[in-house]
Amino acid sequence: MLMIRHSIGSRLLCQTNIYTIEKKDHHWLISLPVDVETASRILDFQDELNIFEVKENEKIWYYSSEAQINFQSEEKELVILADHKTVYPTQ
Repeated sequence: MLMIRHSIGSRLLCQTNIYTIEKKDHHWLISLPVDVETASRILDFQDELNIFEVKENEKIWYYSSEAQINFQSEEKELVILADHKTVYPTQ
C-alpha cells in the first residue's frame, strides 16, 4: 500500500494499492493513477509531503526534497521523483 501524507499534521492525501516504484540512479520514480482532485490536493502541498510504502514487514519512507512532482493529466498519473528513502522494520 502507498500513502501520501501532508508532513504537517500527517493528513492523509492519498492511499492506493495501485502504484509502481522504480529505482533510477540515486532516486526513486513513484507513479500512481489519481483523479484531478486528488492530484490538485497533493500538488497544493508538494513541498510538505511524506510518501510511505507499507509492506508486511517494513514501512518505507520516501521524500522528494526538491518537490519533483508532476501530474500527467492525459494519463491521469501522478509522478514523484524521490531522492530520500528510509526503511523501518515493523516487527
